[in-house]
Amino acid sequence: MIKFIKNEMQSWQPFEVAWLLFCESSIIGLSIYWESSSLGIVAAATGMAYTIFAGKGKISCFLFGIINTPLYAYLAWEQKYFGDMALNVYYFCMMFPGILAWRKNMKENSVIVKSRLSNYERSIWGFAMLGFTIALWGILSHVGGNRPLCDALTNVLSISAMILTVKRCIEQWVMWTLVNLIEIFMWWHVWIEKGNMISILLMWTLFLINGIFLFYLWQKDIKNEEPAK
Repeated sequence: MIKFIKNEMQSWQPFEVAWLLFCESSIIGLSIYWESSSLGIVAAATGMAYTIFAGKGKISCFLFGIINTPLYAYLAWEQKYFGDMALNVYYFCMMFPGILAWRKNMKENSVIVKSRLSNYERSIWGFAMLGFTIALWGILSHVGGNRPLCDALTNVLSISAMILTVKRCIEQWVMWTLVNLIEIFMWWHVWIEKGNMISILLMWTLFLINGIFLFYLWQKDIKNEEPAK
């Protein structure tokens, strides 16, 4: 595994390697200090690796996702975040078409070709997401879920973002940023009320910083690629 990761990171800049090491060491170190669960630490560490490798356009990100998603689903179920639990089952299933789709759109340096939606497509996505959020909010309220509106928002945004991830669209990072903000709010309450799961809260906080940075990098890459089309 270590040899595989080193091969995947051969073309990375020093600050990118440093950022990965900082994120992982922060999650693991602070989680151990605050006595977070071992499952939470593994879920957070693999989730962080998935996001950073996905941001670099590396297909290996899905391998980390295959480990992260079932663990996170279990942790969400424990906190009665039923929407979040179902969402990660969906994530797990999407890892496999994601691998196939990215393999078909790789450049010579083993990095995916990035894309963006048209203004019309963005409008369609926006209206569809609004309708599904209202419907899911009602369902989660009916089954007694914890914070059903937040859960519904994160589910709809995350499902959309995951589809756009498979499609290699930059808009995914806008949606992931919104998801990260809501998830930070949700898991902050878990930490305040129960004093655990700091590893998951740290993971979402680092996701937020990482997502904003990756949006900038993808935007830069797409602008550099567009003249060659």
